[in-house]
Amino acid sequence: MSAAGHTLARAQRIRKRAEFVRIQDSSARVSTRHLLLLLALRGQGPSRLGVVASKKVGNAVLRNRCKRLVREAFRRHPDLFPPSLDVVIVVRPGTHELPQAELDREIVQVRALILRRAEALARPGRSAPPPDLSPR
Repeated sequence: MSAAGHTLARAQRIRKRAEFVRIQDSSARVSTRHLLLLLALRGQGPSRLGVVASKKVGNAVLRNRCKRLVREAFRRHPDLFPPSLDVVIVVRPGTHELPQAELDREIVQVRALILRRAEALARPGRSAPPPDLSPR
């Protein structure tokens, strides 16, 4: 298997600091034991992911493992995040100890809450235009 089949496309990644700051400043939040999900809408396009792992999580090896686990969960479950939704996931200490299946389960369990927060962001009076929130 090639690694290219297991990566997020450029259009699915949040890469610029200004985008991370925008999402962190004006976003809805969903919290789990090991993750903090920050949600923000944008005009159109696929859902995008950014991952933050501070030094509180551990050394570089542990931080990178956490980021790999989160990216894989995002890649495996694209239906959890509606189109036009930017998601920044802040990893909390201890995430590196989770098996992939448990991290997937943790994210799947908050699906309804993610959708409610995204719909609340799309209501009139918000700065971003409402996205198409229908499941893919």
